[in-house]
Amino acid sequence: MSQRIGNVGLLNLVNATEESIKEIERIENVGLAIYGKENAHLLTKLNIGNIGASLEIPTGSRLFNGVLHLDQNYLSGIMEPVFLLVNGIVIIDKNVQADQVQAGQLTMLVNGKVYCPSHLTGIAGRMLSKGNGAVETYEGEPPRLENGKFTLTNSFLQSIDNSLYLVVNGLLSFAQDLNTDLFNEKISKLEVNGKISLFENQESSLYKKAASLTSCVVEVIPDGYEVLTKPLRLNGRSIRRFQEKNWFTNKPVMIENDVTRDMLTKAIKKIHSTSVIICHEEVEDLVYERLSLMETEVLPYENGFIVIEGEEVWSNDQFLALDQPVSIIVKGKLTLDQDVSEEVLRSKIATLDVLGDVVVREKKLKGTLHNIIRLNTGTVEEEKGKEEAEATLQNIGELSL
Repeated sequence: MSQRIGNVGLLNLVNATEESIKEIERIENVGLAIYGKENAHLLTKLNIGNIGASLEIPTGSRLFNGVLHLDQNYLSGIMEPVFLLVNGIVIIDKNVQADQVQAGQLTMLVNGKVYCPSHLTGIAGRMLSKGNGAVETYEGEPPRLENGKFTLTNSFLQSIDNSLYLVVNGLLSFAQDLNTDLFNEKISKLEVNGKISLFENQESSLYKKAASLTSCVVEVIPDGYEVLTKPLRLNGRSIRRFQEKNWFTNKPVMIENDVTRDMLTKAIKKIHSTSVIICHEEVEDLVYERLSLMETEVLPYENGFIVIEGEEVWSNDQFLALDQPVSIIVKGKLTLDQDVSEEVLRSKIATLDVLGDVVVREKKLKGTLHNIIRLNTGTVEEEKGKEEAEATLQNIGELSL
């Protein structure tokens, strides 16, 4: 059975053969492909959409994934020449001396970055073989690495004894009450690979400390805005707790049909949204007046709405149970069962907004759906056969063939 694979971080072909790759029909994206001299030809035989980098490595090379700390103990344990391929990050300890590096007989090929104390800059460069490893120097303590979601708070800054070089791989958020003077004092250098979310008054402090912003997206929250961290559903009762609020959100805001124009006017002053706002058509104009971004999607409804966020399978009977036509917003995955008829779709769905995936089990329904789709940033497709579905893999960190 042939396999189709979505994304592969590291494709290891060092031990690959004609036999081991014959079942691979296609690989969409590969971050790094490595191979030996004797099987380099196999790379061209694979149907690969995009390759970030491809490298030939010597026979007997060692492979390391993740963060490699090179300290005195590690280097003193090397008794013979070593060629090391590092897929990730190398941190050379501040106590390593130049003669230890030279005596270690270590050669590295780094797909990532090398953090090196300033007194070893020249030697570190000579340790690197060809590849795309970049050398970043540091003074004092080695950089501190944080992966995933990390929030920079006053408590964290107060816990730092010496000035810190901070590297975040993922999402870095600045706490709203962050003391910028303390930030400037305790953070010597900042590097982010991913996304930064901070408030407008903190922006200048970021630019002073950031080594580069080319590898991240910066999200600036305007001053005076309250950040909504999860989807918000408002009805005539819950909206009363808000008074002239300014909201900043990348999550959906859903407004029930019992929210009056007067309630909305008193509760919401401005909305800065990169997601969608669902509201009754009677208050649609008021919602538009409160938007700070022209590209924000407003999805009005007449009778009611249903939001599909997870994975749901709807049958013909479920649609027939609806009292009146509704607007359906698909953020997750909606599968239409085999018994769903075209007539029921036309009579029970007022509008369909596809932000996720809609799967039909009857091909003829695709045409009907396209007639009622209002917004489509997702996919509408026919369900794949069981055998085809089982042969598809989406995301793999490392694949050895």
